[in-house]
Amino acid sequence: MLTVLTACVALLGSTSALTLPRDANYVLHEKREGLQATAFGLAKRSPVSSGALMPIRIGLTQPELHRGYDLVMDVAHPESSNYGKHYSAEDVNRMFAPTAETVQTVRDWLISSGIAEHRIKVSDNKGWLALELVIDFLICCRAPDRRTPH
Repeated sequence: MLTVLTACVALLGSTSALTLPRDANYVLHEKREGLQATAFGLAKRSPVSSGALMPIRIGLTQPELHRGYDLVMDVAHPESSNYGKHYSAEDVNRMFAPTAETVQTVRDWLISSGIAEHRIKVSDNKGWLALELVIDFLICCRAPDRRTPH
């Protein structure tokens, strides 16, 4: 079953998120509470320029993570026939990459939300989608219950 991490963007202390189609079901996988901008020496001064670009990263599920321990032990345990061997970065990427279907499903969702296909980049390890969006677009696409009056 496909699982998609929901991408959330912190925008000066308030959370903005791309809006899923109304009939879509989604799950919030992570929420950070109690994180105060002042703890990092940040202070709200003025709104971000409406034309500024905001980097967005969407983490995709990696279906084989449960095999990680066994794979490490296969090369780390002295009694293993593979003891002392190594995995290349390509091996690790291939073993833990999200399915092509997962990548395509999230790309299709982004495109159906109004994001141009050429803006969506897949990371080398295939585990992340990256894009930059104009702040105005993010504000327009905020979830209806989080919109603020202009």
